[in-house]
Amino acid sequence: MIFRADRPFSRSPGMPDITTRPLSSGDLHDFRSIRLEALQRAPDAFGSVHEIEVVRPLQAFEDRLRGSLVVGAYHGGQIVGMAGLAFDARPKDKHKGALWGMYVRPEVQRRGVGAALIEAVIGHAPEGIEQVTLGLVKGNEAAHALYRRFGFVEYGVEPRALKTPDGYVDEILMIKFLEGSPGNSEQAGPLRSRL
Repeated sequence: MIFRADRPFSRSPGMPDITTRPLSSGDLHDFRSIRLEALQRAPDAFGSVHEIEVVRPLQAFEDRLRGSLVVGAYHGGQIVGMAGLAFDARPKDKHKGALWGMYVRPEVQRRGVGAALIEAVIGHAPEGIEQVTLGLVKGNEAAHALYRRFGFVEYGVEPRALKTPDGYVDEILMIKFLEGSPGNSEQAGPLRSRL
C-alpha cells in the first residue's frame, strides 16, 4: 500500500516543539530503541515482551517498518513516542487497519504527544483504510479517554487477552470508522476524516 506522503511532518498543539512523521528504514535505530523502551517500561500494555524482542535481529525491526505504517514523535531530535498501523492486503480485509504499539515516554505524557501520534497515524493511513481497530489493556484510563476523544468506540472486551507473570489481563476492543466509510454516521470526535 502507498502511504500519504503529502503530510510528512505535523506538530503537536500541546507541545509545539514535538513533530511526528512516518518512520522509514533510515529511522531503524530510533524505532528499535523506542519499541524496546515501551516493552520494558510498560510490559503489561503490549502483547510482545522485551526479552524476546531485544534479541531479534535488526532485520526483524526493518521488516516491521516495511510491513506497516509506523509514526514516530520527536522532541529535540530524540524519539519520544511511536504508534503503528497494521493492515492486510487480502481483498476482504484491506479496508481495516489496526493501531498497535502506541507509546509515549512518561516525561512527555499529557502534553498532546499521544493525540499527535493518533492524528498522524490516521492522516497517513493508506488509501482504502475505512476503519481502525485497537486493543487496550483494561484499566489504562488515560489511554481509554484519549481514544474516546478521537472517536473510537468500544465494541467488546476480550477476557484474558494477555497472560502476564501477574495473571491475565482483559483488553477493551475499540473501533473508529473513517469518513466516507459505511458505519461512521454515529461517530463523533476530532478525527472524522483522513485529515
